[in-house]
Amino acid sequence: MDYKREGSLTMGRLSGPGKYRLIAVFVSAVMAALLPVALFAGDNGPCIDCHTKTDKLKVQEKAKIDPVTGEIRVVSMLVDEAIFKTTAHGGSDFFCTDCHQDLDGADLTEGHKPNLKPVDCITFCHDDPADEYLQSTHVKLMKEKNKDVPTCKDCHAGLTYHYTYLGEESPMNVPRGTDPLHRKITIDVCGSCHTDYLNSYRDNTHGQVTALGHTTTDVPVCFDCHGKHTILNSSEAESKVGKERILETCGKCHANIGASFVKHIEHPQIKNLNYYKTLLTALKKSGGDPEALKKILLNPQTILCIVFVMYVGILAFTFSAFGVHSLLGWFAIVRDERTRKGHADEEHH
Repeated sequence: MDYKREGSLTMGRLSGPGKYRLIAVFVSAVMAALLPVALFAGDNGPCIDCHTKTDKLKVQEKAKIDPVTGEIRVVSMLVDEAIFKTTAHGGSDFFCTDCHQDLDGADLTEGHKPNLKPVDCITFCHDDPADEYLQSTHVKLMKEKNKDVPTCKDCHAGLTYHYTYLGEESPMNVPRGTDPLHRKITIDVCGSCHTDYLNSYRDNTHGQVTALGHTTTDVPVCFDCHGKHTILNSSEAESKVGKERILETCGKCHANIGASFVKHIEHPQIKNLNYYKTLLTALKKSGGDPEALKKILLNPQTILCIVFVMYVGILAFTFSAFGVHSLLGWFAIVRDERTRKGHADEEHH
């Protein structure tokens, strides 16, 4: 009797009597049981299968030592699969062995060894952005001023790890760059050092919208304008907010813009008292020099502050005048009521 073969010998379907199909299935099951379970690159199945189930994990929490800072932190071994898939590391083209490279090809029959090598994000994947960041003016100035240079985790997993549902237990759950939560966190991270700029950003339309909780890609946050890793001073030619590229940067959101558009003040100093003090000092130092005085007064920041002071002055005068008018009117009403009551009493007698 001839049988038609379909698929592989062990896993394929065999046409013919049912007993032969049962034998094939039995043989396949025995072979699978005898072969050791190994983890290979491109396969997250065994990892997810264990790390999402408490009954399969021998240890659910472990103390980890940061190889750079030496900080000791208790990390959960459990993975929330639904959350993990929404993070930067949870994409379909990313695998556990990309970071935990010492597990590639490991025999998982009895589980894997308890202590894995520390994950080095820069060496494994992110060497280019790390090099850009370390060579940036931002880092150079910090080193010159003897300030601690932020590490990858300070921006990508620092606040994320401690304060959000994504990274509260698993530092690998770093949100994607387009995630509104991640974008909001970067504002807080930058603002933790650049307090003055954070305050002036909040006085800008962009910052006012983000303060209301709208941090989607439609509203620019710090790194949209200033760059992610190559952060340069605005005086440098390659700076995204410099004269050479400011039109290009703003044009990504605002179509058909011209030179007059970029005169917009990104960081208004209207509520910064120190700026007003600086402005008054500059006016005094000008010594009546018409050119110096003209340069100060025609500065867009100066014009904005003058308009703001005038606006607040008009509001204060209007409401004050209205309040005084209302108060005088009330006194007049009380006076008239008393006068009428006095006349009524005299006529009664």
